[in-house]
Amino acid sequence: MKTRYTLVAVATSLFILSACSSSSYVDEPLVKPELPASWHTDAKSLQDNQSWVSPIATDQLLELISIGLNTNQQLIQLALEVEVKKQQLNISDSSFWPELNLAANSARRGDSDTSSSSNSLSLDLSYELDIWGKLSDSAKASKLNLLTAEANYQQARDALVADVVIAYYKVVTSTELVKLFERRTENAKLNFDIIESGYLQGLNTALDVYLTQNEFHSENSNLLAQRSQRNKDIRTLERLLGGYPAGKLLVDEQLPLLPQGIKIGVPSELVKRKPQLQAAWYQLLAQDALVAFTQKQRYPALRLGADIGTASNDIANLLSGDYSSWSVFAGLSAPIFNAGRLKSQTEQQKLKLKQQEQQYLNTLFSAFEQVENNLDLDASLQQQYRSTLKAQDNALQAETLSFEQYQSGLVSYTTVLDAQNRAFVAQSSVISLKNQIIANRIGLHLALGGDLDASVTEEE
Repeated sequence: MKTRYTLVAVATSLFILSACSSSSYVDEPLVKPELPASWHTDAKSLQDNQSWVSPIATDQLLELISIGLNTNQQLIQLALEVEVKKQQLNISDSSFWPELNLAANSARRGDSDTSSSSNSLSLDLSYELDIWGKLSDSAKASKLNLLTAEANYQQARDALVADVVIAYYKVVTSTELVKLFERRTENAKLNFDIIESGYLQGLNTALDVYLTQNEFHSENSNLLAQRSQRNKDIRTLERLLGGYPAGKLLVDEQLPLLPQGIKIGVPSELVKRKPQLQAAWYQLLAQDALVAFTQKQRYPALRLGADIGTASNDIANLLSGDYSSWSVFAGLSAPIFNAGRLKSQTEQQKLKLKQQEQQYLNTLFSAFEQVENNLDLDASLQQQYRSTLKAQDNALQAETLSFEQYQSGLVSYTTVLDAQNRAFVAQSSVISLKNQIIANRIGLHLALGGDLDASVTEEE
């Protein structure tokens, strides 16, 4: 009869709480920014989607990318963070299942005259009904946190591939500049020998000898500095690969000139494609679920339970007991007074939600800004390269002509030095611009949410 009354009480409680659940917490609308239909930067020349990945995907670079994806410490940390979030999701999902515990108790009681002992062994079963969806909100937040971690990992993976490519071609750039400095140093030494020989024959002045000697030592100093820069760039690449920065990696490639073409799509596609924006959105949804969970912490909680066990004065008799003692119960609890703690926690999470909304908008528009900047820079670099290439041809011809005129006595040696300096600036600018075009194209591809690793594999 007592069990019957208990079941009736449980059913009544469920009916009352289910009726109350119709007044569940209603979230405020999340951010929905208006996006332009197309990019503001004129990028018509980039719509052709020409193959630009293949020219940079050397066998050595592909191997280095593979090494970096498997050994980079920061990427491994983010992969482990994904596993942590998976375990957190398992913890949240376990709340939907009953909890079964084995309890063994032993006690001894008495007074000044007598004493007695009691021992018990029981199985306790408890289960919380998710009548408000509180447990569902907690599991939802955990699931969204897992999606956030996975998106962050994918973004870090894409960024690592981009960083490796950029660092690789920075090493190539440094190597080409080292070769350029070596040629200039050799030419300066040759010029010095020629001018010194002419001076000994009375054809040149001592000033010319000092100028050529100064030019040689200056070029030699620049060569040493550029070699040091190349070693530094190699160490940067080695650290991206997760190894010791020994500066021993050998890279012998040339800078390719990329065609002016890449598929850019429209701004609305970026929101769905870029892992960084996906992670920010998942984080916003997770915070929204956390607000709902915190709100429902203030509602009554209904727990069901049962236990079965036995008791004996002798521990040895516990395992041979008849386990005839059992009970079924239902418990309803609700917070009444906690000095406003639960209310403040709810308001705190609501404020964090508003912060998260602004953080998402900031991340979103920063992503658009990066794309617009990269689009503008890509077109500008292509034009700069064409102009600088013409300047290089003219400067090299002027350098040769000025030295010939100097030997004929038509110009002073300062004119030769000026022509040589212009030629060097033009040559180094061509090398640097080719590297900037590669770095910016990689940055643009990453900003557009492209998976460079997949693009390389697809084109190969």
